[in-house]
Amino acid sequence: MKMRFGAGYVAVMVAGLMLAGPAVAEDRDPDKSLPGQDDAQKDITITDTSMQLINAENRMAGVYFTIRNDGANAHLITDVRSPACRTLVGHHSDQESTPGTLSLFTHLSLPARTTLVFPYGGYHLLCLDPDSSLQPGQDVSFAFSFLGGSSKTIKIKLSQPQGTH
Repeated sequence: MKMRFGAGYVAVMVAGLMLAGPAVAEDRDPDKSLPGQDDAQKDITITDTSMQLINAENRMAGVYFTIRNDGANAHLITDVRSPACRTLVGHHSDQESTPGTLSLFTHLSLPARTTLVFPYGGYHLLCLDPDSSLQPGQDVSFAFSFLGGSSKTIKIKLSQPQGTH
């Protein structure tokens, strides 16, 4: 009797699965799946900017700034680019660079109503191999991209290496 019940139960389950049809995963755009991300740039303010040559011979410059999210939603920086920098990476002045540090500005969360500071001596952007035509005093363009597809472009003035004038 128990054998019949088990075999009948399995047959009903298999028949049900055959009639249910194939399961299809929902095709969603991950950049649009979180609410409040379309206009992230409207919530973001970038201030206290500076870009300083670290060593003219090594062709590196540190990029320092304060970024504030005044919005009710968290936002995610997905990329930072500058036509003047061959490569932009995250860096900390006093710590060893790791893959997480180097890619910091490709997945950096900006919580709602929060200010983050990227100062000289702490975490900041490092511009490697800047355009050789750049001179101190010039404005350099940086584009910050956010989850959802929006971006914010700012200009930062390039200054001399610290300790030289």
